Amino acid sequence: MIHWIFRDNNWVLNFTGMKSVLSVQSHVVHGYVGGRAATFPLQYLGWDVDNINTVNFSNHTGYGQVKGSHLPESDMRALFEGLSNISCSYDAVILGYIPTPSLIKVLGENISVLKRKKPDLIYVCDTVMGDQGHLYVENECVEAYKSLLKQGIVDLITPNQFELELLCGFAIDSADSLRKALEVIHNEYDVKHVVVSSLAATLSLCKGTDLEAIYCAVSTAGDEAIRVFRIPEIKSYFTGVGDLFTALLLDKFTKNKDDLALAVGQVLNIMSRVLKLTHSSGLQAFCRYKGIDIDAGKQIDESLVQSKINDGSTMRFFELRVIEARNFYDLTDVGEFELVTL
Repeated sequence: MIHWIFRDNNWVLNFTGMKSVLSVQSHVVHGYVGGRAATFPLQYLGWDVDNINTVNFSNHTGYGQVKGSHLPESDMRALFEGLSNISCSYDAVILGYIPTPSLIKVLGENISVLKRKKPDLIYVCDTVMGDQGHLYVENECVEAYKSLLKQGIVDLITPNQFELELLCGFAIDSADSLRKALEVIHNEYDVKHVVVSSLAATLSLCKGTDLEAIYCAVSTAGDEAIRVFRIPEIKSYFTGVGDLFTALLLDKFTKNKDDLALAVGQVLNIMSRVLKLTHSSGLQAFCRYKGIDIDAGKQIDESLVQSKINDGSTMRFFELRVIEARNFYDLTDVGEFELVTL
């Protein structure tokens, strides 16, 4: 049900019983990354989602080729002006891939306005800049993100290890350097909550060294404990994982504001199920495509195919099963991941 309510001296649209979120992310026609990975899960969980598409691409870049265009700065300013003109109000804002520093600046300006009008608005920022030492945004985006974070309007960020290193200006190669990096985010950037979505197993943050695992670290300002999850790695390449992770985290975080580690544990459990479903479905789809007989009840030989970045011939079998995984999204149990406190 939609009705108007009077808030802050303005009439605004309100969707009764639904939370509202502005999602600013990439859009692809085919595949599940950016908004395509985030919108349906959030809608399934009861969020009313408005989208601003920062790019409009034919497919994600994991295919090795792509066609499409970026959103010009003038268009983003016009979109926010239009939303303001009709008095749109949101419970949350979620940011994903922003390709240029000018767009990051425009977002900072406009989200500051939204936050002033509604101080309890939750702003979740996935600082999408690159991974494994490789930038996939303009170099100037790093400084633009630093300026955005220093405005003090971001409640939660979800960088990977490389992105955290870019923000802090030094390499993370131990538990001590991880702690130092998180202190920089909390103190210099004034961000209360940090979830490092992926850390290299070589850091040995849990017992022993397992190179077939990654870590996820959780930190909240004022809490000296850093909680680290060890996550078994699936030997395949998936795109859109961070986008889905951040969207689910927004939902779980709003329901567990006093226990970020619990929210992350719930999300990791869901993500594990989604990726296992995607992996097994991809293997089956590949076998059908190649005419390979699949014996009922028998495990498929995983050496037959693995998705690889910039390889469209394999990537197309391993798009995230966002729709098929819908029954996982409202799970509240945590997975059986090793959890340590640093």
